[in-house]
Amino acid sequence: MTTTDDRGRSGTLKAGLDIIEHLVERETPAGVTELAAELDMDKGNLHRLLKVLAERGWVTQNPESRRYTPTAHVVALAGSLLRKLDLRNAAEDVCARLLESTGESVHLSQVTSTGPVYVLQRRPPYRVSIATEVGARPPMHATATGKSILAFVDPQRREQWVTDPLEAFTFRTHTTMEALDRDLEEVRRRGFAVDDEEFNAGARCVAAPIFGLEGEVIGCVGISTPVQRISLSELPALAAAALGAAREITYNMGGPVDKHPEIAAVAS
Repeated sequence: MTTTDDRGRSGTLKAGLDIIEHLVERETPAGVTELAAELDMDKGNLHRLLKVLAERGWVTQNPESRRYTPTAHVVALAGSLLRKLDLRNAAEDVCARLLESTGESVHLSQVTSTGPVYVLQRRPPYRVSIATEVGARPPMHATATGKSILAFVDPQRREQWVTDPLEAFTFRTHTTMEALDRDLEEVRRRGFAVDDEEFNAGARCVAAPIFGLEGEVIGCVGISTPVQRISLSELPALAAAALGAAREITYNMGGPVDKHPEIAAVAS
C-alpha cells in the first residue's frame, strides 16, 4: 500500500532530480529566483531542496553570486554508469582493435529515448584526430552516427527526433526532410552512414548500426577522420572496418548479425 509519506518522498526525489538535470543542461549558473521560474517551483521548497543537494555534494553555491552549479559528483556518477553499460562493455575491446587497425578516432553511441548519446571514444595518440565528447548528443540529420540510427528506427520515433527546419552546420548539411530521407534510404541499402563534412568542415565520418536481441537498433560504432587523410574513394574501406566492428558488437549483444550486409561487398 502506498502511503502519503511514500508519495511525498517520491515527489521530493523527482523535484531533486529535476533540479540537477536542469542545472546540468544550463550553460550558466542559476539563482533561486531563476530556477523557481524555470522549473515552476515554490521558492521556499526549492531553497530547501538545494540545501539538501549541496549537503549531499550534488550542487554547489558560489558564495558571492549566490548562484548554483552542478558538481563533479554528477560527472563521476555518470562515468561510473557509463562503465557499467552493457553496450559499452560489449564494445570496449572491439573499439580498441578498430582504433589500432584504422589509426583513426573511434566512437560508440547508445540509443536513448531521445536519440543517441556518445558513450565511448578512442583517439589515436600523437596524431591529428577528430574529437567526440562522451555524453554529447549528435545532431541526428548531420552526422553519420545520427543517420545510421535514424535509418533503422520506426517512423514515429524518427518524426519525434527530427523535425523541420533542419539546421545547416555546413554547406553540405541536409536542410530538407526529402534530402535526408533519400540519404537514410541509402543507409538502409548499404548498411552504413556517411558524414562528408556535413557537421564539421574538414571531417569525414562513417558509422554502422548495432542491433540488439530483438533486432532493434541500440547504438552504432563510427570512425572519424580529417578529410586530408581519407579521400571519398577510400571511404568504403573505412566503412567496411566500421561494419565489421558493428557486426561483432551486435554478436556480443546477442543481436542478429544477418541484419548487416556482407563486409566484402562494402569494401569493394
